[in-house]
Amino acid sequence: MPLVAGGAAGAGVLAIVAWVLLRYSRRLPVTQFFSLSAILIAVLAVVLAGKGVAALQEAGLVDTWPMPGVPRVELLGIYPTRESVFVQLATALILILGFWHIGRRRPVRG
Repeated sequence: MPLVAGGAAGAGVLAIVAWVLLRYSRRLPVTQFFSLSAILIAVLAVVLAGKGVAALQEAGLVDTWPMPGVPRVELLGIYPTRESVFVQLATALILILGFWHIGRRRPVRG
């Protein structure tokens, strides 16, 4: 029963969000919306990369090399190990280079 209630609640929230977007989409700056959502997804990718490495370390599939001085911030997926910090930095670097490359290729509108 809780599964059905959760699914119904999710479907209800999705229906409300869809209705609001369809009703007010003429006033919604689509370019700005997609730019901000891309940034949000990029931040989530960095957070999930850190959490994924931490989960693999807890399962014993990835070695753990502690990094003294690095804080543990679970909300941001930051764990004080070399592996998780390296993966998060690599993910952030790839995303930054991707955003830079796309921004560089954008034609100038006159």
